[in-house]
Amino acid sequence: MKKIICAIFFGTCLLSTSLYASTVKGKIFYAQYLKPVCGFNGEVMGKKHTVSEWKTFYDNNQLSLAIKALCPNAPLMTTEKDLTNLYHFLSSFASDSGNVPSCN
Repeated sequence: MKKIICAIFFGTCLLSTSLYASTVKGKIFYAQYLKPVCGFNGEVMGKKHTVSEWKTFYDNNQLSLAIKALCPNAPLMTTEKDLTNLYHFLSSFASDSGNVPSCN
């Protein structure tokens, strides 16, 4: 029984680390490619929608178009890995997320 509990705990820790890594990669991608052309930071972009709206865009393969609507000069992103990382980053700063950046 202890092995099962340890396995569940370990799996949960790995999943949360993976999501955090994805968020950090999304932040780096945003800072390199979108912030210069959009003119505002990722927190401002994230707050344009709620968590569920960002999820709907991502689930319907419309995330790139949603970003393009908010930032017309943004490059069209098609790489699934980049879109996943951006989704995790933007949804972490959604208007109803309650998250505040530690620094800009």
